[in-house]
Amino acid sequence: MLKILKGQEDAIKGLIVCEETGNASSLPLVLHFLSAASTSNQKVAIVTSKFTETNYKLICSKAGIRWNSTQINFIECLPPFGSFDISGRQLMENVYEKISGSDPSVVLFDDVSIFESFGANSVEIAVFVHRIYTLLMKSSPDSVLLAPFSIPSTATSLLSSRCRVFAQMTPVGHGFGKDASSKITLAIKSPASPTTKKEY
Repeated sequence: MLKILKGQEDAIKGLIVCEETGNASSLPLVLHFLSAASTSNQKVAIVTSKFTETNYKLICSKAGIRWNSTQINFIECLPPFGSFDISGRQLMENVYEKISGSDPSVVLFDDVSIFESFGANSVEIAVFVHRIYTLLMKSSPDSVLLAPFSIPSTATSLLSSRCRVFAQMTPVGHGFGKDASSKITLAIKSPASPTTKKEY
């Protein structure tokens, strides 16, 4: 997927909402934007609930992506040894403070659904995503915010009409000789032209 999306950074930017279905993962999108940001020396914030920093470093080394610790701010939604007695709102506020303190131009979530699992409602999540995107746009008009959802949520439909790119990740059948495990359909909105759909 990294090679397929290479060179399309001008079209695929802004607020990107991704809906994952089945066992499809948005990790290839995270890696694509991480690679693009590292080659253009942009500051990145990775907000994770699935992987550790070491996992990301290993995945990046396998994918041939340069990991620069001075350029990448790694934010864990649930820090190790933290309390599980915390609300989704408090988690979102903690993440927002950490992002605003690091001043990135690219923010990559691996799963925004974590907040809903901790009791935040869909409207609160949509407002949270917009707050972060507004913060990013103040620093750079070419900012990227990737917000994938691994579980069905009303927040996805709330954000799908307001985002620049809406991505749907769906699994493809497995079998002998298949290199891909999922396909992505991108609906790219542009003020100058109608919405275009691309499938990879």
